[in-house]
Amino acid sequence: MNYFRYALFICAVLAGARAEESSPSTSPAGSDPAVLGQFQQLGVSYCVGVQLIAVPNTDKFLFMERPTTPHPDGKHANAGLMDAVTGKFTNVACKFSMENCGHTYLENGTVAVLAGHKPQSNYPEGRRALQILNVDALTLDSVGQLQFGHWLATATRLPNGMVTIMSDSPSPVGPTHKDAVQNPFYELWDPNNPASTKAFQLDSTFLANTKYFYYPFVFVLPSGDIFTFSNTYGQIIAPLTGKKVMVLPTWKNIPEAKGMNTAYPFSGSAVLLPLRPEDNYQVAEIVIFGGQWSRSWVNTTAVDLSMRLKIKVLGNGLYEVGEWQMERMPLPRVSGSAVLLPNGQVLLINGAKRGMLGDAVSGGGAMLNEPNFWPVLYDPMAPEGSRYSILGRSQIARLLHSTAGLTLNGTVILAGGDRSSRFWSPDPYSPSPNGFPEFRVELFVPPFLYDTDHRPVIVNCPPIIGYEDITTIVYRMPDYSNATVTSVVLMAPPSDTHGFNMHQRMVVLQIIAEDKDTNHEASEPGVRTVTVRGPPNINVAPQGPYMLFLVYEKTYSPGKWLSVRDFS
Repeated sequence: MNYFRYALFICAVLAGARAEESSPSTSPAGSDPAVLGQFQQLGVSYCVGVQLIAVPNTDKFLFMERPTTPHPDGKHANAGLMDAVTGKFTNVACKFSMENCGHTYLENGTVAVLAGHKPQSNYPEGRRALQILNVDALTLDSVGQLQFGHWLATATRLPNGMVTIMSDSPSPVGPTHKDAVQNPFYELWDPNNPASTKAFQLDSTFLANTKYFYYPFVFVLPSGDIFTFSNTYGQIIAPLTGKKVMVLPTWKNIPEAKGMNTAYPFSGSAVLLPLRPEDNYQVAEIVIFGGQWSRSWVNTTAVDLSMRLKIKVLGNGLYEVGEWQMERMPLPRVSGSAVLLPNGQVLLINGAKRGMLGDAVSGGGAMLNEPNFWPVLYDPMAPEGSRYSILGRSQIARLLHSTAGLTLNGTVILAGGDRSSRFWSPDPYSPSPNGFPEFRVELFVPPFLYDTDHRPVIVNCPPIIGYEDITTIVYRMPDYSNATVTSVVLMAPPSDTHGFNMHQRMVVLQIIAEDKDTNHEASEPGVRTVTVRGPPNINVAPQGPYMLFLVYEKTYSPGKWLSVRDFS
């Protein structure tokens, strides 16, 4: 009996004792979508959504995969565009091996894809690739080359428009062998000079403390420095110099969190909570959800903890940093996605209750098992102990290489899944019609969107907003009451893979005035205006594409694309 089959045997023995855990008794009864949310079939993709990136000013998402066959269309494209409204999929030509790449946006909204994978099938080496998406030509076009090979790489757009690409690699690729074995932790790419990059070696203690530097959690702080965290260790770093500003606290002194790891292959997920005007945009809170224990394997129950850290910017390179605050999640989760919603809540979705990321064990079986079919909402503004709520369950297992992201309509697109026929589950589910890969794409509709009586509709908003600019937005309330929106938010577009959405960001705008009755369109009842102040600076909201949403209590409008620009 090989190890994988033995592990499944042990899991099966444990299944009876853990039946209550696999079907949460705390999940709300019934099937009301206004309480539980609802999964909806969107369509079928022609490549697996291993990488998922929103395409600004459209309803489309760029998918990229490792080469998988057979595809539903009988072709072999490793990239394509999924329309989140129509469900139509269109192949995109890409010449490199792109699994495990990083992705972000240029200031003009162009999707940028950096790094990738070693040669696979007929696709050549991609770990040094630099590409941008040409939506009209349906191509990913090469614009340069990284100095070193990166995979499982996080791409982060900085306030000045440059992009960092961060990862370690067990098989680095450099111009020479000598360069290859000196793989730096990150490179800095300037889209205005796309053919070259600048390489930085981080503090020598970083890798010694993290042991893994794959898809690190990286967030731009309101100071312009970057929060960089991998596994159990992190630093605040000055991104243009690579210098350490400070070491972040550890959770190793929390007994329940001892051994909690969060970087690939123990992949948890993380979000930067909304930046708010009442904090003068100077407070950044990061939450890390789930992961896996340091001594784990295919049958190990995942982490059921979240860790929350508050960072206050004091100025002049100084910070006031608290300690990690632990909270118990209702379900364990590894390899899930954390999607920041316009009302400030976080949707935890996809992933597994057991195992760890990786291709396969002996015999070709999955390293992730017992799919976590239950999405969970996290409300950061609720009192501790009441922040989590379980929603209605999915029927599709989304384990390795699954993704999720916020759509312009406010729903969440769900895609991807590998090893989709080789895992163990105690719960019934709808198996992939294609066996190994999962091409079905879904939308999850959060329960708030069923409050249609109070869901605002944007009538008119400007296509561009400047820093500190005073801007008026025209909207309509469907119930024609005197209700007015409670917040106006900017949402950076999603860019998700391997449990980390490396671009999502939410900035709450300051409301200056509201008009309950307007003559803007007298023939249309319920129309009113809200006047807001633009974000304060490029550190809080780096220039580029955002989705604008209006929020009324917990529900929110369909979004509108706009750009944040510096007119000074």
